[in-house]
Amino acid sequence: MTSHADRLHPNVVYTRLDDTSAALLHLDSKRYYTLNETGSILWRLLEAGDSREAMARALGAEFDVSPDEARQAVVEFLDELRREGLLVGE
Repeated sequence: MTSHADRLHPNVVYTRLDDTSAALLHLDSKRYYTLNETGSILWRLLEAGDSREAMARALGAEFDVSPDEARQAVVEFLDELRREGLLVGE
């Protein structure tokens, strides 16, 4: 499961645009965000309740990157979501 800090904001709507991209709409702020393929994968894993480590493993398998690179990408993605108010919690 995700940690308390990694819960998706309940007022954010995810819409898949095509096989590699998606859009987010924060209903409170009325702001739109676009996600590339990596972001789309990570968002869906967050929705499924995957842990950070599971997310990193999935990225490593999908994009053939090292475990350290995958973990760093997950941390950076989650940090950005938190800064934009797309995650709730600690």
